[in-house]
Amino acid sequence: MRFPPPVCALNFPIGMNPGLAKAIGVMMKLDFERAVLNRVPEIEANPDKHFREVLFLCDEYQHFATVGENDPTGDEKFFSLSRQPKCIPIVATQSISSLRSALPGESWRTLLQTFRTKIFLTLADDFSARTASELCGREDRLKVSYNLSESGHDARVSLLTGNALSHRANITASKSYNTQKDYRFDMKVFTELRNAQSIVVAYDGLNPIPPCYCYLKPYYNDPNKSYFQQLEEGAL
Repeated sequence: MRFPPPVCALNFPIGMNPGLAKAIGVMMKLDFERAVLNRVPEIEANPDKHFREVLFLCDEYQHFATVGENDPTGDEKFFSLSRQPKCIPIVATQSISSLRSALPGESWRTLLQTFRTKIFLTLADDFSARTASELCGREDRLKVSYNLSESGHDARVSLLTGNALSHRANITASKSYNTQKDYRFDMKVFTELRNAQSIVVAYDGLNPIPPCYCYLKPYYNDPNKSYFQQLEEGAL
């Protein structure tokens, strides 16, 4: 007989005591991470035994994020080891700026690099949009430049209008192409994403996937219809 996996839930209204609610939430998270990492010796001692995956799901993650830096405890160390104990961490935060303001110094960069797959929805602040654009990297793009020039022989100045005049004038137009390194997705792209649109920097477990658009569908809509059909019908 198989029993459902245990679920630990805390019902503590944050409006009653925000500081206490955050402290309890952080302690529960750290205790969960400790319990998950304790599975590693057991998994290594029983290689033929099947161990179920563990899910760590956290919304408003910026309120519970902790970085140990020199301390052995910290989310960045847990996420870097989470694949070995078969843990699937999924966290959601308001923006990169909110995560940055909750952590000391530049430690948010250490934590952010442990997230191999990143899904960016619409970003409202310039720092988050700029950081997301930099994370997507640069690529070679073909740039077009135009040049228009005019030349004249035996030019003279008109006494009436003061403009340069010439009986023999040449006009030259040129068009050239060159490649330049430019952002794959500019900051403007992140700030103008529509509803149910995102940009994903994905990792399939073996190789990273180049950043690309990802069109989302709400769970309550018809799964047999594509994003573009639902958009045309006004369901999004």
